[in-house]
Amino acid sequence: MSLIEKYIASSDNEKYYRERLDQLDQTQKAKLEDLLDRLEKAGAKKPLDWALSNVEESIPQFARFLMLKGLFEIIEDIEGNMGFAEDVDESYEDDIEEVSNQLKTAIGEDGLNKFLKSYTKGVMWQVINLIDEGNYNTNGDPGWVLKEVNSEGKITGKNVGGLHESFVDFEEEI
Repeated sequence: MSLIEKYIASSDNEKYYRERLDQLDQTQKAKLEDLLDRLEKAGAKKPLDWALSNVEESIPQFARFLMLKGLFEIIEDIEGNMGFAEDVDESYEDDIEEVSNQLKTAIGEDGLNKFLKSYTKGVMWQVINLIDEGNYNTNGDPGWVLKEVNSEGKITGKNVGGLHESFVDFEEEI
């Protein structure tokens, strides 16, 4: 069974996806199969919508998925984030591990971890909006965009945007 068939058969609306699939030519179907494989290997639980949008609309959904996945891996890496904070924030004078232990004593390790993940999500939300907006509050200053690159590192010409549209519900995707 192909991955296309696997994901259509397990979808909530098989008829809808079959109609979309019928609109694709053989080259697009091959690209869809490849993207489903790559998204599955990257950890996507529901890769069909990502892959179809990538093929049908030429939106770099796989790049968007990988960017969001990377951000969520950072959110989950509490120990690593505290280590980086200690390494890069020279203005913080307290010992991060000592403060962390004090907070664990006060609210418990689980409570602290939940708080830190939630706080980091808030920070990531702001980062995503900064990336997506490309410095919209300028007076002629330069802006920016996040660009997709291919496996050789060459820019494909596609902007990787709209990350905020998928961020809130992304945890359900991985």
